[in-house]
Amino acid sequence: MGAVPARAASIDRPAAPCLIVNPLSFRASRGRELARLLATARARGLEIVEIDSMAALSGAVERILAQQQRHLIVYAGDGTVHAIVDQLASRAAGAWMPDLLVLPGGRSNMTAADLVAPGCTVAALERALDRLDDDVWDAALEERCILRVEQSPAPPRHGFLLGAALVHSVIRYCHDQRRRGGWRAGALSTPWCLLKLGVLSLFGRSGMACPKLRVVADGYGPLQGPLRVLLATTLRHPIGWFNPYADRGQGDLRVTAVSLAAPRFWWRLPRVLTGRFTAGMNEQTGYLSGRCRQLEVHGLTGYSLDGEKFDTDPERPVRISCGPRIRLLRP
Repeated sequence: MGAVPARAASIDRPAAPCLIVNPLSFRASRGRELARLLATARARGLEIVEIDSMAALSGAVERILAQQQRHLIVYAGDGTVHAIVDQLASRAAGAWMPDLLVLPGGRSNMTAADLVAPGCTVAALERALDRLDDDVWDAALEERCILRVEQSPAPPRHGFLLGAALVHSVIRYCHDQRRRGGWRAGALSTPWCLLKLGVLSLFGRSGMACPKLRVVADGYGPLQGPLRVLLATTLRHPIGWFNPYADRGQGDLRVTAVSLAAPRFWWRLPRVLTGRFTAGMNEQTGYLSGRCRQLEVHGLTGYSLDGEKFDTDPERPVRISCGPRIRLLRP
């Protein structure tokens, strides 16, 4: 895992920060927050790029890289952030990268929640720009590893949060429900989908089964068999109660896997979701959780990376590790 790419040599007149906005993202498309954010950005002299496709997004990032604009601000959902991070991480080792501020403009905003405290997004932008005016943005920067997901011969994919096993099936179900439109795509769509799945499961009609996987993480014994949960991330989840990883092991990669055979799963679910694993919740009892440097999964047919769905070949292992490091701002 290499060091953070060095910045370019000093420039007398650095380019203005660039704000990339996806107006189609869930939160950005609702209410007046987007209008207020754009008004603030214009008043503070930011360059504003509104994207309407992945091709437009890729072109905008390429231009930012070519001009070496140091400060990149993104107001979008996890899917847009994933596309940007994947593009940055795919560059040659040691290549120049901008400093990145992620503002919550989507539905779940898992990446933004790692950096921006709950509250007014416009206020968070103003705090960030005040730091920039005072030339102290560096003091609030944090280096983070990007998650790397590999299955030969395909090129690696990059992001921050991977979900697999039954978790992936639930994410697919929620996406399918939202595509049906109407009230199913509203602010309460995820809770509604989970409630519906819970009711269907009580009658054995959810249509979902735990896939049989083999999970091998360095520093832990293997976990094999039908799995309910498989999560891997480089996020820290410092805000809120959701932090489903045990505080043990070494490395920047955090992983949690839970077997279907794990005893008292539903009784222990609050502990799993908050990372309060006991000594008895280990690989021998169907719970694998903690920090590591690399993870290998056998038998995987698909996974979700920052909410984006990908298919895989179950005949070949999927390797998950830490990719390049980037600089992220905590305003």
